[in-house]
Amino acid sequence: MINENTDNLWWGYKHINGSIQAKRYFDKRDLDDAYESGFCHVVIPPFNANSREEALQIIKNNTI
Repeated sequence: MINENTDNLWWGYKHINGSIQAKRYFDKRDLDDAYESGFCHVVIPPFNANSREEALQIIKNNTI
């Protein structure tokens, strides 16, 4: 379950070039843009993480 406190919410994606991107989550528009983009190979919906490094690891683990 996602904590409603947006201070720790992140989302991310695996770019078509293989790089992992972690972004702060603010609202649904973040994901809408990603899903419509031809550059996002895999999109990871919002999740809790305490740091960018933790967010990157979560995204990496979910896109392998």
